[in-house]
Amino acid sequence: MSEIRVENIVGETGTDAVKFTKGINVTGVTTATSFSGSGANLTSLPAGNLTGALPAISGANLTGVGAGKLLKIHDAVTTTSTLVTTPSRGDTTLAITFTPEALGSTFYITAFQFGRNGVSGDSSFHRFFLMREIAGGTASELQSYIYLGSTDHSADYDIYPLTYKDSPTYTAGQTINYHIEVGFYTGNYSLNFRAQTSNHPSRIFVYEMGA
Repeated sequence: MSEIRVENIVGETGTDAVKFTKGINVTGVTTATSFSGSGANLTSLPAGNLTGALPAISGANLTGVGAGKLLKIHDAVTTTSTLVTTPSRGDTTLAITFTPEALGSTFYITAFQFGRNGVSGDSSFHRFFLMREIAGGTASELQSYIYLGSTDHSADYDIYPLTYKDSPTYTAGQTINYHIEVGFYTGNYSLNFRAQTSNHPSRIFVYEMGA
């Protein structure tokens, strides 16, 4: 094996890099002072050699995740045990009221409704309804989630994930309320639903996205 001892190797012009067309095997200590391109394939970079400030991550900097920038996450929780029976339809007490951060926002609602369905006979199906109020006005039904429950007459404990995308019309300073109602597919058989049974919590999150 031959050995060449030099202090510096440069390209033929004196300024360009040396090309190793057949590859190169390097042992010992090596350094790299610069690179071009995205650097996507660089690995094992020592943290101490990284310079420059990284931008802080906040809602205002999040883009490309749906409708635009994440302005705020509104959230609420309830543990109030609430019973609704046939033929009634009523609130589960899972609700959230907030003032939007901006005008023209889009809202992504994710609700986790906990409860137990019951029945004296027949299938124990029930339905959830996502409702919305603007500035305390009349509630509008946005979505109906049907045939939840079971076909074997059992009383199940469940957490039901409910989702919806909403782009309501509202003015500055107005509040928005989202809440869940429960009803039944028939008025017979003494169907019932106890939300937040044993005071187990139900939660709702509203992701407000700006333009």
